[in-house]
Amino acid sequence: MNPINVICASDDKYVPYCGVMLTSLFENNKERKIDVYIMIDKPLSGQSTSRLNQLQEKYDQGIHYCVVDSSFFEKYPIKGAGMDHLSIVTYYRLYAADLLPQEVDKVLYLDCDIIVDGPIGELFDMDWNDVAIGAVPDMCSEWQEFYDRLQYDRSLGYFNAGAVLMNLDYWRKHDVAKQCFDYLSNNYDKTENNDQDVLNVVLRNLKRRLPVTYNYQIQMRMPYFYNTFSKELQEEILKEKTPKIIHYAAELKPWMAYYYAFPFNKVWHKYKKKSPWRWMCDQLPKTRKFVAIIKRYVLWPLGIKLKKPQLVE
Repeated sequence: MNPINVICASDDKYVPYCGVMLTSLFENNKERKIDVYIMIDKPLSGQSTSRLNQLQEKYDQGIHYCVVDSSFFEKYPIKGAGMDHLSIVTYYRLYAADLLPQEVDKVLYLDCDIIVDGPIGELFDMDWNDVAIGAVPDMCSEWQEFYDRLQYDRSLGYFNAGAVLMNLDYWRKHDVAKQCFDYLSNNYDKTENNDQDVLNVVLRNLKRRLPVTYNYQIQMRMPYFYNTFSKELQEEILKEKTPKIIHYAAELKPWMAYYYAFPFNKVWHKYKKKSPWRWMCDQLPKTRKFVAIIKRYVLWPLGIKLKKPQLVE
């Protein structure tokens, strides 16, 4: 069996969420050799490193660190509505082909706001040939404004870059990273979704559409997004009850107190309890913290004024 290679980006602030994601990955792929490459721009704290080491030893898998020179991306601040939870580490995946060992021919990039809730080895057993990337449609993939802004045909589609299989052999042979850097340098004014926009434009003819199970964005069943999808995609979403990769792509995350009623909340907390961060408390809002505590831990579990997001069934 081919090994599973995973790459992610983090800093000390995001290590706990990265660690929960890796716990879920290791828990559900115990029969495969896994090598994880964490991209960082400076050494992690002793506590972060210690807990990641615990994770590595518990599952007997590999965790490696790749130091990124972030100076290029400092010229291109994160922008876009609802992007406050992002930092320039989101760009680091563009360095993957250069940072990882040459023998790593393909790698799965995963955002830290993800849970791997099933085996994913078959992604690495596929024949990728001349495809640069494998990805799932984005929840906004039917919005014409994206294609107008980025100036390519809507029929080519728009994917979510939070969970993508990168064919590093192709990236190296065709210097895809340079194409991405050049596009960002020359078209920064057009980008709203940062590196995701860059990847979609540069790789618009070089992608393979993956099943929704490999990047099930939690908003996909919300009418605001669901009603824009094709009938085929709607059917695929509704049929997918146990996705292998759950992506909490909204600004509200499962480690935040107010996420309680949103989809797959219990799944995330199940893996948190198995991780070295099991005692981590839910993140409280900056204001009215006492109110948040009462709602989250007293009223909502009792079903008192619990507002659940509307979902298509």
